[in-house]
Amino acid sequence: MLLQLLAIPLITRKYGLEIFGEIALTTSVAFLLGNFVNYGTNQTAIKDVAIAKSNSLELSKIFSKVFWLRIVVFLIIVVMTTMITMTTQEKSLLLWLSITPLIFSELINPLYFLIGIEKIHWISWGNLCTRLISILLIFSVALENSISVYLNLFVGIPLLLFYFIVTIFIIQKSKIKLFAPVYQSLKSDLKNNFFVTFNGNSALMQQSIFLFFVAGLSNPLLLGAYGIIDKLLSATRQIVSSFSLSIYPRAAELFHQDKNQWRSFRRKIQQSYALVFMIAGMLIYLCAHVIVRTLTKEQNEYSIEFVKLFALAPLFLALNANNVIDLLLANKYKEMFYVSLMVLFATLMLSYSLTRFDHAISIGLYPLLIEGTCLLIYTVFIRKLHLHAA
Repeated sequence: MLLQLLAIPLITRKYGLEIFGEIALTTSVAFLLGNFVNYGTNQTAIKDVAIAKSNSLELSKIFSKVFWLRIVVFLIIVVMTTMITMTTQEKSLLLWLSITPLIFSELINPLYFLIGIEKIHWISWGNLCTRLISILLIFSVALENSISVYLNLFVGIPLLLFYFIVTIFIIQKSKIKLFAPVYQSLKSDLKNNFFVTFNGNSALMQQSIFLFFVAGLSNPLLLGAYGIIDKLLSATRQIVSSFSLSIYPRAAELFHQDKNQWRSFRRKIQQSYALVFMIAGMLIYLCAHVIVRTLTKEQNEYSIEFVKLFALAPLFLALNANNVIDLLLANKYKEMFYVSLMVLFATLMLSYSLTRFDHAISIGLYPLLIEGTCLLIYTVFIRKLHLHAA
């Protein structure tokens, strides 16, 4: 996460806020499309791999099923995005094509497999190395033309190569064989994973949609300033998601053994989230000038106000993490889909409303308002489903 944040001052100081705004927009879209390619398999396939980790035949079936499912979704996205990008200008076309390695990397992302066989440290260290390589490329290579295009490639290509190498290693070590796709299985998986995929993408859509609205204001400096807190929010989401992922097996065990034990465990986590992120929020607010100065080497007033308004958004995001776990543990996938639809509606309404105001500071309110809205919606659904009832 620290390496991810380190890329912000490297780009803003070397190439300016305008270029950083382009990078923030395109990478946000890349991660959104990548999540669609993944199609929820990083969540749904983990349990299957964990159960079959000593059976190479079963692992081959799971690997093949995930691979063909991702191929189908990837081809659908390629057709749709090709039709859209053909209508763009040449400069914009190159910019959007430069995020292809990031999207393609999700086709072979081995995270679900490594978590299932309890080798997640491989992906952790690998991601650390790829980000370090990306930062070294950004720092050492001087660019004059098509800057945003090359910067996107610096981020995407190392990640794609790493996932490819790990996938080949997994195939050899676990003696994986790729079986032909089965139509009925693909059809079933496309249907079953739809709800999980839509919910998983709702958080990314919250950020990507609003970035598109901000980009529509035709103010590169404003887009760059907002891009800073967008990346801070992404980093926070990554931290909370990683922690949620680490406690999920324990949560599942407690939930199925004794729901009261899970509720007690959950309460302690919520208290820890509240304490840690309240302190973090106060520090972010008080040190907004220092944060902006460190990241951009200039005192941009938009950025300073945006960071101050952003301060409590991580708290709302963290407090909502266990609500998502509650719904997953109870297998409430359809309910998660309904929640996602409501969040999507709130995203569109807030994006439209906040970008209509004359005062640019309204843009900075978005993370706080959308994360607060998400927390409210999830909490209402959890209570209506009586998931915390004794």
